[in-house]
Amino acid sequence: MQSVDFAKQVLGEPLRCIVRIKPPSNFQKEDVRINNQQILLTDNNRILEEFECPEAYGPEFSMHQIYEQFLQQFTGPFIQGLNVNIFAYGSTGAGKTQTIEGNKKEHGLILNYASSIFSLLENKKFHTNQSQASQLVNYSYGLRARYVEIIDEEVSDLFAPPNKRLNDQLQILDHAWEGPTIANSTWVTVNNEIQLQEALNSGQRNRNQTTNEFGKVSNKSTSFFTLELLQSSLQKDTNEPLIMLSRLCFFDLAGSEVLIDDPETIRIKQGSTLNKSIISFTQLLKELGQPQTADHAAYDTSALTSIVKELVGSNSLSIGIFCVQHGDPKGTSLTLNIYKYCKNIKNFPIVNDSKVLGLLHKFRLECQAARLSGRGGYGDTGNNKMLELEKKLIEDNLDKMRNADEKQRMAQKLSTMREKYNEIVRQKAELQQDLIRSEEEKLEVSKALVELQIENTRLMEIIQNEKYDMNNKLLNAESDLLSMNIREEKALKTIQELQDQLKETKDDKRALEIEFVALKKNYINISTALETEKAKSENIGLELINVVNENKSLHQELNDIYKKSGNTNEENARFMKKIEKLEQENREQREALIYTKAEIERLKTEMLKYEILDQQHRIDLDNKKLEIEKGFLEANREKQNEVYKMNREQDDAVKKMRDEKLLWESQKMELTHKIKTMQRRVNDEEERVKELEKQLQELQSDNQKMDLQMNEMRSLYRNKLMQFAADGKPDKASRIGYDFNAREDLIRTYTEKEIELNERLEREKKNSKQSQLQIRQLKSYARNLKYLCEDWAPVGIPLPDILTKDATFIDEETYGTLQGDHVAEIERLRVRNKKLENEVRILQENIMNGVGGGNMDLSRRISNEMEMLKQNKNKSIDSDFQADQLRKERNDLQEENRRLVTLLKDNKKWDVYILQRENERLMRQMKEQEVGLNSAGPMSGEAKNIQQKLQMYERSLKQLEKERSELIVRATMAEEQLKALQEHLAKQSQDYQRKLLEIKRGGNIF
Repeated sequence: MQSVDFAKQVLGEPLRCIVRIKPPSNFQKEDVRINNQQILLTDNNRILEEFECPEAYGPEFSMHQIYEQFLQQFTGPFIQGLNVNIFAYGSTGAGKTQTIEGNKKEHGLILNYASSIFSLLENKKFHTNQSQASQLVNYSYGLRARYVEIIDEEVSDLFAPPNKRLNDQLQILDHAWEGPTIANSTWVTVNNEIQLQEALNSGQRNRNQTTNEFGKVSNKSTSFFTLELLQSSLQKDTNEPLIMLSRLCFFDLAGSEVLIDDPETIRIKQGSTLNKSIISFTQLLKELGQPQTADHAAYDTSALTSIVKELVGSNSLSIGIFCVQHGDPKGTSLTLNIYKYCKNIKNFPIVNDSKVLGLLHKFRLECQAARLSGRGGYGDTGNNKMLELEKKLIEDNLDKMRNADEKQRMAQKLSTMREKYNEIVRQKAELQQDLIRSEEEKLEVSKALVELQIENTRLMEIIQNEKYDMNNKLLNAESDLLSMNIREEKALKTIQELQDQLKETKDDKRALEIEFVALKKNYINISTALETEKAKSENIGLELINVVNENKSLHQELNDIYKKSGNTNEENARFMKKIEKLEQENREQREALIYTKAEIERLKTEMLKYEILDQQHRIDLDNKKLEIEKGFLEANREKQNEVYKMNREQDDAVKKMRDEKLLWESQKMELTHKIKTMQRRVNDEEERVKELEKQLQELQSDNQKMDLQMNEMRSLYRNKLMQFAADGKPDKASRIGYDFNAREDLIRTYTEKEIELNERLEREKKNSKQSQLQIRQLKSYARNLKYLCEDWAPVGIPLPDILTKDATFIDEETYGTLQGDHVAEIERLRVRNKKLENEVRILQENIMNGVGGGNMDLSRRISNEMEMLKQNKNKSIDSDFQADQLRKERNDLQEENRRLVTLLKDNKKWDVYILQRENERLMRQMKEQEVGLNSAGPMSGEAKNIQQKLQMYERSLKQLEKERSELIVRATMAEEQLKALQEHLAKQSQDYQRKLLEIKRGGNIF
C-alpha cells in the first residue's frame, strides 16, 4: 500500500489580500489606476508596473462598503471559534490607521466588527437558550479587549493607568495555554459597542505622540488590538462543558517606506531596534510566501514576529489590507510586491474548543521541553555549530557594514560632485535670473517711486491747503481777540463813567434789590448756558485738533495709501465730506458763539449798572484773558511741534534719499565693473583669435613651401628620367653602374639635406613656440597690470597714455632671420630650377634629334606636363585641390614609369631589376613626401582642430558681444534712472527747504 502524499492534499487556507487606494490630495498626481483585475502604476500615462489584484478598492469605496463587501464574511468564523488576524501594510500616510481604527468621519474595522459581533452573539445566545432543537444549553459569552503599542522593541500597555505604564515592563512570553502572549498586559471587559468605543478612544489618547530626530515616533510604532471571545455552554444530553476561545487581532503596522533603502544602512543610521519590527515582519512575509522557506520561517527576530507566531502562517484566518496612495511610486511598488508574496502564504485555522486547547497545551509543553533539552549536554555540538554560524553571521554582517560604509562614502562623494556641478549650474542660472530680476525690480521701483512722488505731491498740496485754511482761522481768532480787547478798554471807560453815576444810583439801590435778585437768578441761568457753550466750543476745538491729527495721520499712512491707491478717491471724497461737515458745524458753532457773545455783552451792559457785579465782571474778564493766553501758548506749542516733526520727517527723507543714492551708486559701480570685466574678456578673446589667425597663416605658408619642394623634387625626378631615356651613347650599358651610384649619391645628398632642413625647421618651430608662449605670458601679465592700474586709478583723472595705447611687441630680429633664410632658400631653388629647365631644353633637343616617333610623343607629353607645372607653379590654389592634383600627377608618373619600363624591356637597353628597384625607391620617397604634405595640409587633424577652435571662438565672441550690448543697454538705463532719481531728489529737497522757510516765516509772524 502506497503512502499518502499529504503535501499535495493538505493545502491550507490562503492569506486573503485586498488593496485599498487612498483618495488623492489636491497636490498629488493620480499615478495608481485600477484596470479590471489589475493595478497599474503609471507615470504621465506610461505604465511602469502591473499587478494582478482581484480585490482592489479605489478611493470611491468607503470603509463600511469594503467591510460589507469583503470583510464581514469573517465575523461568522470568529464566533464559531476560529482565530482571525487582520493587518494593514503600507507607507506612512497611506491610510493604515484610518483603515483599522477609523477617524471622526467614519468608523474603522474595529468598530465595524464590534457592531456585527455583538448583534450576532446576542442572536446566538437567544436562539441557543430558547430553541428546543438546540443541542446546547446555558450558553454564555465574554468579550474582552487588549490594546498595546510596540515602539523600539518595547511593548507598552495602552489600557493601563499611567503609573502602571511607567513602572511595569511588558514582556512577550510563550505561554503553555495561551501561546505567544504579552505578560502583565491589561484586559478590559466590554459588554457592548459603546464600551468598546470608549476603551478604544482611551487607548488612542495614550499612544506615543512624541518626535525624535527621525520624525514622529508614531510612524515607527505598531499598534496591536485584540478582541478575545470566550464562549461556554453545556451539552444537552451529557452535560459536558463546551468551551471555545477565539481571538480577533488587528495590527496597524509601522510605515514601510524605510524598506526602500538597504536594511543594513537603515540599522546603521537609525539604530538596530527602531525599525526592527517592520523589517522583520516584511522578511517573515517573504519567507512564508516562498515554498522553500515556508515551513521553517524565523519568528523570533523581533517582538512583533514573536507575537504573530500563531497568527500568520499558522492557526488563524489572516487578512492583509495593503494600503497605497498616489504620489508615492516607490512605496506603492514595494507594498504591491509584498502583496504578491502574501498571496502564497497558507494558514491552517481550526476551531479552538476545549479539546484543541488541551492538545495545543501539550504540544507547547513538548516544544518547551525540547528547547530545554537542546540547551543541555546533548546539544553541545549543536550549540558549537550555532556559535560558529553566529560568528560567521557576525563576520558577514561586519563585511556588509564595511561595504555599506564604503558604498555610502562613494555615494556621498558622487552626490557631492553632482551637487557641486548642479550648484554651479544653478548658480549660473540664478545669477542670470537675479540679474534679470534686479533689472525688473529696478524698473518697478522706479515706477513705484514716480507714482509715490506724484501721490506725495498731491497729498502735500492737500495738506498745504488745509494748513492755509487753519492759518486763516487763527488770524480770524486773533482779530476777534483784538476786538475783544478794544471792547474791554471801552468797558473800562464805561466803568469809570458808571462809577461817577454810582452815587446817583445809590438812592435807587433799595428799589432795585428785588430786581437784582431776579437778575441774579437770570445771571446764574445764563452763566450755566455760557458754560455749556464754552464746553461746546472746547469740543469744537478738540474736533478741529482731531481733524489736524487726522491730516497728520494721512501723512503717516502714506504707504497704506500707496497700497490702496484704488480706494484713494473714495477716501478723499469721504474726507472732503467729513471736512465740509466739520466746517458746517464750525460755522454753526461760530454763529452760536457770536449769538452768545452778543448776549454776554448785553448782560455785561446791564450788570455794569450795579456796583456789586463790577468786581465779578472784572474777574470774568481776567479769566477769559488767561484762557485766551493759554490757548495762544498751546497754539504756539503745537506749531513748534509741527515744525519739529516736519524737520524730522525732512531729515529722515533726506537720509533715506541719501541711502538710496548710495545704493544706486554702488549698483552703478558694480555694473560698470561687470561691463569692464566683460570688455576685458572680449579683448582677450580677440587677441587669442588674432594669434590663432596668425598661426593659421603660418601653417598655410609652410604648406606652400612644402608644395614648392614637392614640385622641385618631381621636376628633378622627371628630368633625370628624360635625360637617361634620351641618352643614346654606345657606352650606356657600361655606365649603368656609374649612373646608379651617381643617383644614389644624389638621393643621399638630398636626403641628408632634407633631414638637416627638417631638424632645423623643428628647432625653429620649438623656438617659435617658446617665444610665442613667453609673449603670451608677457601679454597676460601686462594686461593684468593694466587692469589693476585702471581699477586703482583715481576717479575723474584721465588715464596716462601708457594705459590707453595698445601694446606693441617688436620681434623683427627673430622673424627677420627666419624670413631671410626662407628667401635665400627660395632663391637657391629658383636658380636650381633654371638650371633644370636648361637641362630639360637640352634633353628635348637631343630627343628631337635621336629618338623616333614614340619617343617624340613621350618627350612632347613630358614637355607639356612641365609647361603645365610651370603654369601651375605661380597659381595660388587651396590645399584640397592641390592634394587631388598631386594624386593625379602621382598616377600619371606611375603610368609613365610603367611605359618606360616596357619600352626599355623591348629595346633591351636597361637592366629591368635595377630600374624596378630604383622606381620602387623613388615611389616610396614620393609617398613619404605626400604623407608629409597631407599631414601639413589644412584638412589634417591639427587644422581641423584649429578650425573648430576658430568656430568656437567666433561663437563665444558673438555671445560676448551680445552680452556686452545687453549690459551696455542696462547700464545706460540704470544711469538714466539714477539721473532722474537724483533730479527728483534735488527737486524734493528744494521743495522741502522752501516749505521750511515758509513755516519759519509763519512762526515769526505769530
